Amino acid sequence: SNPNLQLKVANWESWAYTDGSFQAQDGKTVIGAGVYHPMSNSQNLVETNGGVITNTIGRAELAAIAAALAHEHTHVATNSLSSLQQLKKQILYPEKHRHH
Repeated sequence: SNPNLQLKVANWESWAYTDGSFQAQDGKTVIGAGVYHPMSNSQNLVETNGGVITNTIGRAELAAIAAALAHEHTHVATNSLSSLQQLKKQILYPEKHRHH
């Protein structure tokens, strides 16, 4: 262990960690998502329910974040800057998401 490394979040175990995935299998797009909460050791696989045109990595990432919030996690970590930007835009300017 490196003594110069420090945790950015002291209570990291209380956070929920999300991730979405995208994969091509036999010419079809398959997406999935998951939520992991270290403190409770809970793992949730998420049904993203996308159609052919909506099977995107963005949908998978947002589905994972939505699942974490649905499981009442108040601190959610994600590696998707795009999802965070979309959520911020929806909260601050909901009228801009009328057409997509």
